[in-house]
Amino acid sequence: MSLRKILLTGASGFLASFVIERLRENYQLTLFDRADPRAEFADLPFIAGDITDLEMVERACENQNAVVHLVALVRDRHGMPPTAYCDVMVKGTWNVAEACARQKVKRLVNVSSVVANGWPVSQSTASPGDAPTNFAPADLFYCLAKHLGEEIGAAYRQAHGLQVIHLRPGVLKGDGVNSEPQKPEGASLWFMHVDPRDVAQGIEAALETKLESGTFNLVAGRDDSLYNWREAAEKMGYAPEYNWPHISTTQP
Repeated sequence: MSLRKILLTGASGFLASFVIERLRENYQLTLFDRADPRAEFADLPFIAGDITDLEMVERACENQNAVVHLVALVRDRHGMPPTAYCDVMVKGTWNVAEACARQKVKRLVNVSSVVANGWPVSQSTASPGDAPTNFAPADLFYCLAKHLGEEIGAAYRQAHGLQVIHLRPGVLKGDGVNSEPQKPEGASLWFMHVDPRDVAQGIEAALETKLESGTFNLVAGRDDSLYNWREAAEKMGYAPEYNWPHISTTQP
């Protein structure tokens, strides 16, 4: 596809730096965030704006072919009220989808989460991208906000024909929030981490795929992954390279 002009929301965040490095040579990137981008990206067009302001988001979407939506509450999110999640993650995603529709943006790549449907129902089978919901009190606001963001994308797909690819990364390596993976006792399927460089590759695959919609897990390419990553590999060209080979995939 000829999707070359790409708007990145949340462009000053941790994951965004890996996405920018992956895409900058082959795409015309525009960065959007409240905070200034990192110094090494100062040569790229930057729009200072608030994701909760529809008019700002719409102006940023002018003349763009696609939007990669990276905004989420990650650090220090625990203890935040539901209104914060509603404003930033739900309203923010709604604003992006509406702005895409108004500005005739072809594709929205929505970076969601493996917990967008809650936690896996079972650890005996790798959870697919369309797993049934299984919400629990732990981190409910975040999980639910990601879930509602996907529902917004599905609605705009139906109502406006917006191409929407939902990507569900696992636990990001090196994000400063989560620890390195440690194998639990007795679990055959447990791995849920992913290297941000692989997420960036998955985002590029979502921009290049001929698919016009879909929901895909992005986790390490391991046999013991708790989430099914092979569908993303088979249908979209996801090719994880950083798979923690020093951690055995079999029980001792």
